[in-house]
Amino acid sequence: MIVTRSHRWVLYGIALVFVLSFVTACGGGGQQTQQPASQPSPPTEQPAPPPAQTEEELLIAKGEQLSKSIGCTACHSTDGTKIVGPTWKGLYGHEVEVVLPDGTETTVIADDEYLRESILYPNAKITKGFQANLMPIYQGQLSEDDIKAIIAYIKSLSGEHSHE
Repeated sequence: MIVTRSHRWVLYGIALVFVLSFVTACGGGGQQTQQPASQPSPPTEQPAPPPAQTEEELLIAKGEQLSKSIGCTACHSTDGTKIVGPTWKGLYGHEVEVVLPDGTETTVIADDEYLRESILYPNAKITKGFQANLMPIYQGQLSEDDIKAIIAYIKSLSGEHSHE
């Protein structure tokens, strides 16, 4: 077999490609650069972690979130505004004029027991000036923990406010 000059250059080229491919695949052939030793970066100021919340704060936050998610805040304001239902601002611990199912008017203290009853059986005592049969009955729909959380949230809204 006679190999012409042009064939020889083609064979050299193929051999060169083969050698370069082999060297590259084996990790050689390139210029190795020495990486400088990793220097620790200067410390950056991290924001302080939020302070740990107490159990009461967590319960209040849960009550706030729950009262929004089940629709309480559509009828009960937290800023004193009178809407469909009585405001929760300043409610806890204050006297509330209520109307009983038989039409009797009386005054009660808005404590845990009253709030629990109002959540579970909203028509048991209607705040005077508000309409009965508007609030959903939550008996069997909320857990005891949910009720405690909502009451804790309402408690957190008590402040200097005469409740109406």
